[in-house]
Amino acid sequence: MALTKGCVRALLISYGSIGYLKTAYSPYSTETQYVPLLNKVKTPVMAEIDLSMLGEQLKSFMKIEIEKVITEKIALESTKMYNKLENNFNSATENFTTSMEYYTDGVLHNTSISMRMDIAQKLNNTFTRHVRRFRTIVHSNIRSNLQSVKRQIDSVLLQSYNKSNACYPDRKMFRKLSGKFKELSKQLNDLSDNRNGGTKKLNYAKGHKGKLFFTMFPIQLENRRNIFAQFIITTDRQTKVDFLSEYADINRTVVIKTGVAYIDIPSSALMLGIGRTYATVLIRADQLITVVGFFKNKQSGSSGFIFLPFNVLGKDYSLITQPGNNQHCGIIATDTNTTVVIESATERSISVGGETIEPGQKFNMVLDYLEGFHVQTKKNLFATKISANKQIVIISGNRYTSIQSNSYCYQSCEYHSDIVYESMIPADKWGRHFVIPLIHKASRLEIRMVSRNENTTVTIKSSRGYSYTRKGDPIEIDLSSDSYFVSASHPILLSLYTLVETKGIIMMIVPGIEQYSKEYVIAPPKDTSYTNYITVTIKTADIDGLRFVGNLLDVESTVIKARNESFSSVVKKMTSHSVYKIRHVSTNALYGVVVYGFGASSAYGYSAGFRL
Repeated sequence: MALTKGCVRALLISYGSIGYLKTAYSPYSTETQYVPLLNKVKTPVMAEIDLSMLGEQLKSFMKIEIEKVITEKIALESTKMYNKLENNFNSATENFTTSMEYYTDGVLHNTSISMRMDIAQKLNNTFTRHVRRFRTIVHSNIRSNLQSVKRQIDSVLLQSYNKSNACYPDRKMFRKLSGKFKELSKQLNDLSDNRNGGTKKLNYAKGHKGKLFFTMFPIQLENRRNIFAQFIITTDRQTKVDFLSEYADINRTVVIKTGVAYIDIPSSALMLGIGRTYATVLIRADQLITVVGFFKNKQSGSSGFIFLPFNVLGKDYSLITQPGNNQHCGIIATDTNTTVVIESATERSISVGGETIEPGQKFNMVLDYLEGFHVQTKKNLFATKISANKQIVIISGNRYTSIQSNSYCYQSCEYHSDIVYESMIPADKWGRHFVIPLIHKASRLEIRMVSRNENTTVTIKSSRGYSYTRKGDPIEIDLSSDSYFVSASHPILLSLYTLVETKGIIMMIVPGIEQYSKEYVIAPPKDTSYTNYITVTIKTADIDGLRFVGNLLDVESTVIKARNESFSSVVKKMTSHSVYKIRHVSTNALYGVVVYGFGASSAYGYSAGFRL
């Protein structure tokens, strides 16, 4: 009996435990509460319990009830976990989507601003450089095809040049086609994409300023002592200028803020050999600039000359040099596969690149991009013709040239020497009407002219009423110090040689009246031993509209009749080594400016710009 009571007691305790478990894990309970399971069990159930099998029944009952509780708990927790995970996932997805949209918008916005700024900066800094490079490296397929066809035509023309028309009946047709392609190439060179996607003419196409220059100093020197050379870069606004060369000492980038930059050239770049050379310098800027080369040898003189910008270069040139001494010519290719033809005008043979050119013969060579060719001879290069299938740069002059102090000397003559060089103007841009400017302290003048027509007649009139007439090609005339008007029946290239009182010699290509420009920015060489001047030639009716920035002193002036109009030649002295600007109140007024100076026994001079 006691055993039976103990079993019943254990059963009741177990029932109580099960009741507690069900209550503790009930999903409807908010707090732990003990509810005895027997409260839910009817008395008849208790009566049906077989006490003899109580242990097995209790074990089976507890197993079933525990499995139910665990199953319910697992189902409940699984539902909770699923709902929680789903909510967290949906929330995370929404947050991620929102964050990504915000991040993407921010990145795109910031990137677009950065890109716009970067693009704007690059457009401002490199737009013209890319356009010009597009021209020079034949980047466009259209230009490539055009140049390819033109090269084929030029090749046929070159092969048939000395052949008879009977052997080559299509020669005239080829020439006509070549001319058409040349005109198309010129039109392509003059066009540039604008920032709105269209095309327009470059508004500086005929000005004397530019953004791309191919340069060299065609001077061969025996030693590097007492040599000084520099680029003088002038501009009227802040400008970034790049200098590119195979000489590491030249490569640099400068920002011009004061209107002028002086770039010294290492003497090693002036030690040119004869023939092919890469002693060339590419100058490019993000604004319009003027580039002048200045060279000085303390023992033998100095020279200054202006470099023509790329957009006014041509393919046909003639040389102007002084007879005797060392005559030089520098050629620079502005594109790959540039075929150059040299035709000597002398009656003697000359040596070029290890070969000899006989009178009437032609010398052919092919130059690569930025490759130069240096010609030096003691034979006469005057009127030598140089042509190419692509735009080239031509610079010619004399390492040493001599002029008599008196043109009427026949026996005991006194000669004075100096270094003279100048950039040649393409033959298709020559002029017919010129005013020889008044040069201060000039003691003697000599003009040398070349034409592409043997029947050219040249008339020269002085401000004092004297008149001279010459016919032929080439032409050279000695003149006294004065201002002159020169008119020609056909286009000519005119160079002025001036012997000044200090016994220095100046060489300058005189701009035609049609080539006068405006808005000049000039600066003298960075050498305090020189006294520097400018001469402005302008229509007398427009002279009152001239404006100068910089301290210039009036020196002298003269008036001369030219083309039934009155022109004034005004000389002014520079008082310091700074920047000078010359402009006019009228945008239609054009005028010519020459810059020159002289030291103890040397001189330099050049035209400040051409409107070609």
